[in-house]
Amino acid sequence: MSDLVAIVEVADKAPGKRGPISAGERMTKPKRPAPLELNLGPLPVDEINRTLGHDLDPGDVIFSSAAQTHAARRHPEDFPRCLPHVGGVVSNPDFLGDDLKNDGIELVARIPALGGGLLVALLVEPDANGNYNVLSCYPVGNAKIENRRQNGRLIIPKRK
Repeated sequence: MSDLVAIVEVADKAPGKRGPISAGERMTKPKRPAPLELNLGPLPVDEINRTLGHDLDPGDVIFSSAAQTHAARRHPEDFPRCLPHVGGVVSNPDFLGDDLKNDGIELVARIPALGGGLLVALLVEPDANGNYNVLSCYPVGNAKIENRRQNGRLIIPKRK
C-alpha cells in the first residue's frame, strides 16, 4: 500500500468522518439568482427611422435575463459598470448604426464614467409583444467611436 493511500484511509477513519464524499455530497457553489428582465422604456423609433431609413413600429426595449447573463459573461469586468447606463443610451443615443453582424442596430452614447462610450446592440425585429430586445452591451473607446463615425457606420441621430 502506498503512503498516499494509507494517509487517505486514516483520514477517512478520523472521528466524525463518515468516509469518502459521494458525488451528491460535494460542495457546490451557490447559484446566483438570474438577473431580472429590465424594461428600458420606449425605443426612439422616430429618430432611428429618420436617421437609418428603417420603418420601425413603436415599442419598448427589453433587456432579458438571458441577454444580461450573456453580456456579463462576455464582459465580466465591464458589465457592472455599464448596466446603470444602458437605459440612458437607449432613450438618448449620441450615435446610431446598423449592426452588420446581426439583424439589428447599434445605439452608442459617450459615457465619461466609462472612459469612452457604451454600445447597446438591439434586434430590429420586435418580439411577439411588440418589444425590441437588447442583444448585448459593452464599452467602446473614443477612438473606435470616431473611426466608425469617419467610415459612416455611426451617424448622429436626426432629431426634430
